[in-house]
Amino acid sequence: MHVRYPVWLQTAQQRPGARVFATLFAVESCARASLSTVITVQALHLLGNARDVSLLFSIVGLTGLIASFSIPTLIRHLSRRRVYTLGALLLFAAAAALASQALPGQVLGMLFRVYGTACLNITLSLYILQYVRRDELTLAEPKRMQFGAIAWLLGPVVGVYLYERVATLAPFLVSGSMSLLLLAIFWVLRVSDSPGITAPNERSRRGPLRTIGRFARQPRLRLAWSIVFVRTWWWVFFFIYTPVYAMQQGLGELAGAIVISAGNGLLFLSPVVGRLARRYGVRAVLRAGFFISGVCTLGAGLWFESATLVIAMLLLATIGTVILDAIGNVPFLSAVRPREREEMTTVFRTYLDMAELVPPALFALVLSLFDLRVVFLIQGGVMLSMIVLLAYLPARLGQARIRLLPEGLLPTSRPGTRAFPLTPAEAPDG
Repeated sequence: MHVRYPVWLQTAQQRPGARVFATLFAVESCARASLSTVITVQALHLLGNARDVSLLFSIVGLTGLIASFSIPTLIRHLSRRRVYTLGALLLFAAAAALASQALPGQVLGMLFRVYGTACLNITLSLYILQYVRRDELTLAEPKRMQFGAIAWLLGPVVGVYLYERVATLAPFLVSGSMSLLLLAIFWVLRVSDSPGITAPNERSRRGPLRTIGRFARQPRLRLAWSIVFVRTWWWVFFFIYTPVYAMQQGLGELAGAIVISAGNGLLFLSPVVGRLARRYGVRAVLRAGFFISGVCTLGAGLWFESATLVIAMLLLATIGTVILDAIGNVPFLSAVRPREREEMTTVFRTYLDMAELVPPALFALVLSLFDLRVVFLIQGGVMLSMIVLLAYLPARLGQARIRLLPEGLLPTSRPGTRAFPLTPAEAPDG
């Protein structure tokens, strides 16, 4: 019997675009956001203090960083589709392990979650590089953030509410169910892999150290990595230390989750950020984001004793970080060379693991000597320091009047084989 699929699904199967990838990201966000605050709360219950929680996050981050370099090999041997499937299954396994509410299950669940997220992040980035045109990135990336906004708005607070008020297993059931839904949607869409990208070759067999060296020798890639690393550093700080601050001030666990959800809800502003970037350029908008986030985080540290002012400052800082979320990936997506997508994307996404490794380790040391206020002050200073580095980003990057259509961007029978210029040096700024 012939099955007639909806028009949107037929279109997605032919050539998926920004909306399809935004939908996948939204469902993945539901699976992760529902446990984002629960993980910190449960770790604090199990370990008893903020310093040990920081150390746990650092250990998990380091392990995830090392393990992530196996993903290109998995892609070459299994295909992108199967690695994406593995990522979704690992998110399900993470929810199951965390549901044990014991320290071994906590550690194992966090490790599954980190590696599963890496699989999903790398493969989705490769699909975006294959199917989304370069001149559409400043619209596609904000759309992806906008689609995920509802998950990050409701997930943190709903997860903690279910954990504290309904049943401790409830948020883990929600996360596991959304992981399976993600897997089902992905396989119904059947997004095709491009053989031109995934085929093994001599360059793709370089070891991790040579790959990192190759990445580090490209200034625009280094800068792109720094932008998203510092941005993610702030989110790690926000997700770990907002609940800790709320509990130390006697506000309760649910109060910290509400603040996190309210901050994430500002992701709905992402399309506005995309339009501003196309008008004023990515560099100017990124500078504004780092400035707002840095100044407001410093303010939270200065008024640390006033819970009302700290919460207000953190929410204002979130506006700046949402700006960075909406267009922070654009510098990398604009600069990566087509023949190095798989390798460079793997190195690029190490910002996630490094952001879960370096800040908690640093702050664990800080908290051994000082109180939580100093963590807020350091974080604000780090955000402001990025404004100087942005001087090296092309001023016109992402503006609407820059319309680059290199060979391979026009629709062909084999989409995605040449979506970008050969090298950033061969392409004009923007």
